[in-house]
Amino acid sequence: MPPPITICIAARDEETKIRPALQSAKACSWCDELLVFDSGSTDRTVEIARAFTDRVEFHEWVSYSASKKNMTMAAKNDWVFILDADEQITPELAAEIAALPDDAFEAHPVFIMPRKNYVLGRHVRAWGPDHQNRLIDRTRVHWPERAVHDERLPTEGTVGRLRGALLHNAHVDEWSDYFEGERYAARTEVLAAEMYRQGKRTGPINLLLRPWITFIKFYFVKLGFLDGAFGVMIAQKAAFSVQLKYARLWHMQQRGGPDA
Repeated sequence: MPPPITICIAARDEETKIRPALQSAKACSWCDELLVFDSGSTDRTVEIARAFTDRVEFHEWVSYSASKKNMTMAAKNDWVFILDADEQITPELAAEIAALPDDAFEAHPVFIMPRKNYVLGRHVRAWGPDHQNRLIDRTRVHWPERAVHDERLPTEGTVGRLRGALLHNAHVDEWSDYFEGERYAARTEVLAAEMYRQGKRTGPINLLLRPWITFIKFYFVKLGFLDGAFGVMIAQKAAFSVQLKYARLWHMQQRGGPDA
């Protein structure tokens, strides 16, 4: 039987997506507490969350790693499950966690699980298995600072593997889920800044070849071609993201840094 587990959800302006996440959390037999951290929603996100839990708190957004670490530290339990507002815990994953023996929690302070991503209402084959480290013992992990993707690594023990999946954007069919200009701009800026601070630089070869290499990876190697036109769109989306990231890095180089 699992120890008491808090499910933590970080959210901001997610009224169209958060309800399935909350419903999936409440359906978990091992969910001892449901905690929602809101970072300034102006829509009905907080109202919807309060229909599912009394623990809805406001906290200023700092960064992916720092904000989610602060969220887990506010939980009443050491074991926490980190769930994004546009994700769901599948019944299979919930049942698998419920069946874990005590010694599994002792041996593994971090558990990873696959995530199935959806774009325009369709499962993205080429993005699998997209393992996520979401079930953690907060007393036995450390949080490397990442520009976009938050991560937890064990300070002792080993990483456990689960077969049940998370669903990401499974009930969303919006054009903005495929392309959103402001989100692309913000994401590529922080990624390029992280690369610059790590000493990475770019030039004509990267700008020319990396988008094509990325397209080949997602269309051929990751079997995107099996999804027809949708597979082409996903490979193009990935290539475009890489193009913007390296173009942004090049621009930073010309200015003398991300803060110049």
